[in-house]
Amino acid sequence: MTRAQELLAADEQQRLEECAREPIHTPGAIQPHGALLVIDPSSMEILQASANTGALLGRDAGLLPGRRLEDAIGSAAAATLRAVIAAGVEAAPNPTVLSVGGRPFDVIVHRADAVAIVEFEPARPWGDVELVALLHGAENRLCAAKSVGDLRAAAAREVRRLTGFEHVMVYHFHPDGHGEVVAEEHAEGTTDYLGLHFPASDIPAQARRLYALKRSSVIATSEDRSAALVPALNPRTGGPTDLSRAELRSVSPHHLRFMRNMGQASSMSLSLVHDGQLIGMITCAHREPRHLPYIWRKGCEILAQRLTLQLGALAESRRLSEQLRKQRLRESLVQRMVAADHVAEALVGGDTNVLDLLGAEGATARIEGIRASAGQTPSDGNVEALVARWRGTAGGHLLVSESLGTDRPDLAELVPGTAGLVLLDLGAGGDYLAWFRSEVSASVDWLGDQSPANRDTPLSPRNSFRMWSQSVAGRAEPWDPVAVAEAGELGRDIDTVLLRRAQARLAHQGLHDALTGLPNRRLMMERLGQALERRDHGAPASVVFIDLDRFKLVNDSFGHDVGDALIVESARRISRSTRGTDTICRLGGDEFLVLCENTDARTAESIAERIVEAFREPLRIDGLELRITVSVGTTTAQEHHRPADLLREADTAMYLSKNEGRNRSSRFTDRLRDLARERVHTEPALRQGIERGELVLFYQPIRDVAEGHVKGVEALVRWNRPGHGMVPPDVFIPLAEDTGIIGQLGEWVMTEAIRQLRRWRDGGLVGSDFHMAVNVSPLQLVTPSLVGVIRRLLAGHGLKPADLTIEITESTMMSDLASISNALRALADYGVALSIDDFGTRYSSLANLRHLPAHQLKIDKSFVAGLGKNRADSTLVETVIGLARGLGMSCVAEGVETAGQMDLLRALGCDLAQGYHLGRPQTGPELTTAWAQPLAPAQVAGN
Repeated sequence: MTRAQELLAADEQQRLEECAREPIHTPGAIQPHGALLVIDPSSMEILQASANTGALLGRDAGLLPGRRLEDAIGSAAAATLRAVIAAGVEAAPNPTVLSVGGRPFDVIVHRADAVAIVEFEPARPWGDVELVALLHGAENRLCAAKSVGDLRAAAAREVRRLTGFEHVMVYHFHPDGHGEVVAEEHAEGTTDYLGLHFPASDIPAQARRLYALKRSSVIATSEDRSAALVPALNPRTGGPTDLSRAELRSVSPHHLRFMRNMGQASSMSLSLVHDGQLIGMITCAHREPRHLPYIWRKGCEILAQRLTLQLGALAESRRLSEQLRKQRLRESLVQRMVAADHVAEALVGGDTNVLDLLGAEGATARIEGIRASAGQTPSDGNVEALVARWRGTAGGHLLVSESLGTDRPDLAELVPGTAGLVLLDLGAGGDYLAWFRSEVSASVDWLGDQSPANRDTPLSPRNSFRMWSQSVAGRAEPWDPVAVAEAGELGRDIDTVLLRRAQARLAHQGLHDALTGLPNRRLMMERLGQALERRDHGAPASVVFIDLDRFKLVNDSFGHDVGDALIVESARRISRSTRGTDTICRLGGDEFLVLCENTDARTAESIAERIVEAFREPLRIDGLELRITVSVGTTTAQEHHRPADLLREADTAMYLSKNEGRNRSSRFTDRLRDLARERVHTEPALRQGIERGELVLFYQPIRDVAEGHVKGVEALVRWNRPGHGMVPPDVFIPLAEDTGIIGQLGEWVMTEAIRQLRRWRDGGLVGSDFHMAVNVSPLQLVTPSLVGVIRRLLAGHGLKPADLTIEITESTMMSDLASISNALRALADYGVALSIDDFGTRYSSLANLRHLPAHQLKIDKSFVAGLGKNRADSTLVETVIGLARGLGMSCVAEGVETAGQMDLLRALGCDLAQGYHLGRPQTGPELTTAWAQPLAPAQVAGN
């Protein structure tokens, strides 16, 4: 039962069920301020028409079904509309302005049920102000908000300023389904609803799904009028037409009465959608009929999305701050447990203890059979009975309740006075941790009396919306999800502490790593030998080899103290990801090995994946947030294996993970044996190849999307290896990074690219605004000499800093930001442009992006390939372009393969593009020859 169902009358569930049965997606009618036609896109035959087409379009609705589009809107308008539909309604440039019968209309087109829905809204002038300028100002003012409350209040003000509605409210939906007015802005004489709650039936689940699908909707008048579709059923499908995405979709009579009871003659809603879920809404209301033009509604949607993004960023920032605080507390508890004789007493003792982790009133810990308590707790006997009953019934690892009497009355009777409970089962031996809270009395203010006396019938809307207060009891303060998650982590910490204590009692100092306390190489080799002997008797064994990616960057950037702390934290994460029967070893440096006995290859791969996943979250050390990934390799013992063989094969598999991009696991195969041998030969060949001039630069044109002019090139390095042909960079760049060759290779690329740009300038082939883009490895960025090298090269060739663009991949920037930030700032201060490559393929923190000295975002080619074909890809491309524009950056689309993609990018306002359709990579001499033709590159718009 949800909280709303607990608090409200029993007929709330009946209202929800009634709402779920309403055909709000297929109402069979539209609002009468516009007209609608349902068109067969292949034949342009009219299938259905709204009953009001006679009044708006001058054509009787009863005569239109079965007729051609021209019969409804005339030949000229039909020709334009045919072109829009033929081009694909998913990419329709809504709105299209058409004149029908001498009257201007905003025409909106979309697809539903394999038919085209065409809506005609009479075009209305909307003042002399510029929408873009208003949106820009509103977004800037939203960005200035520093808290969730300030942000919501600012959103209400900006939407009211933008739309002119008398009353604007921001809703927040609680997890149990009911909502709350969390901000509002209204005219004098309208009622204040701030802080009031409303039941789930006001905006039921079906309506929320519709709002999540359709980001804005307008009700021009709350009068119960509508224009039915003629005929009522779609002749192609035999059923009602889906109007979910229609701007004119008619409104439930219950909702219209709801509006009239609130004194609202018109309204507009804007959805706040995060990760596909409706988290809130902005509703606008007016005491007179009011209708905003389509393009203004779309502008308001942009503002609502900005609000959603900022709310998410603020919530994430608050969550991370609280998580960091709790993690520090957990770390202090771990240190206390390690030093204490009894873990349970260490958890509840001291000024800061396990109570503070969840903010509980009392806590009881039972570890290794020893029980200790702090604060106000039930008796030990009652707690033991509670745990025993829980394990004997539902069981599980974790129980969280804020209303124990409602959630588990069988448990509540054992601990009277307890309303809030978090119970963590620590597994074998009956150990557990339990936190307790007593109930709190509270008052909830509702938007209108929720009792039957305020309704004509149990299912009708409320008649009055004056504030109505209700007392609530039997509940505790809600548990913080971050704190609950950290409680679960504390359980793993306890397991780790107990394991290490047991290891410390059994191990000798010479067989363990001094930094982590883990077995060292010597002990591991002994354990491997013993495991192989058991393998000969039928017990399978596997090993997992772990290497921290780019660990050297941490040592070089922050010193060995931070590096040592990182090793310790990494060992802890690996320990949490493995089983109690596994042996974890630190081989040395940043390498770890896990021996998994009685384990086949598939299980070993599963353990390896858990280890990789354990490093997804950043590590926090001495106030630093470090993003470290791991490369993992696995192998399984065979008859011929010796300990050294297992170690070597797992190491080889680990290097495959590094070569394939790191942050993953790989299993050893016979093919890897050949790759390892090849690696031995490739490294010296690459060193010699650089010295012998075997590297070649290719340049791919980057064109202006609007005009087609070549604005620059991206330098792409290839290795013309004798006997192998042209070797792509993804084969030898990882090897260069791992072996330290990357500095020499990167300086050669930078030198050659800048020299080529100078040659083109001297030859008059490119203009002063032509730029050279060069990809840079993160290992180059942490080299202190990089900025000096770039300064020297640019000055030596008479070029400006703005002539050079440094490209770094999104994944590298997000994972190594702490290490490379100084270099990025120095380059930006010098005037070199920074481009974030492959944007959208990894998780980027928008908070970080906002403060980076970046000038450009490059949309990954995998999303451009789906442009116009895949709705998700198209939406992502449009979003990235809008994000870049909002942050004052330019935007480049990679991998443009077709003219259609180019047209869509042009319509979306993308700045630059590159790809085979616009020009394949060519060597400097090849481009020089091509550009020396009568048309210079700045004049060429084709291939």
